[in-house]
Amino acid sequence: MRSDATWSFREGRAIIEQKGLLDDLPTIAGAFDAHGGGNQNYTARADELNPLGWEQEVSAQFEAFTADGTASRRASFDAYKDGVLLEHERGEQMRANWHLLKMEAAYRDPRGFDDRYHADVAVLLIPDYVNFPTLERTENDVQAVLANYFGFSIPLFVWQYPTED
Repeated sequence: MRSDATWSFREGRAIIEQKGLLDDLPTIAGAFDAHGGGNQNYTARADELNPLGWEQEVSAQFEAFTADGTASRRASFDAYKDGVLLEHERGEQMRANWHLLKMEAAYRDPRGFDDRYHADVAVLLIPDYVNFPTLERTENDVQAVLANYFGFSIPLFVWQYPTED
């Protein structure tokens, strides 16, 4: 990796290293930076992610029983490989926090996945040219709010990666 603008929570970086996936992150970051996210750019990113064995847009179903029946929400993750949930965010801090909450839910309750998937660790990639989210704000949000008040527990690795922009 080219930058030391990283933060690890609950040994997230060590888990990524143990899985041998740390060196994939610059390629993944570059693919999302060049082609953006979402289904409309799936094929362009696939040329870079598929050779590394990363799947895109892996979805999970979250459900809760309510007095009116069942509340259900489908969510997807930008990339997945070997228990690693990966999200890329270049838009806003609240969306980064939503990504973190989705990853935490999948970690706590794997029933939302089909049998091919599980969550061991989360990765959040943030380009260095955006104002929000930032590595520092994400670290603060996790420690001061998510972990402190909501029991955020998934091991996490955040990389604010360098770009040419």
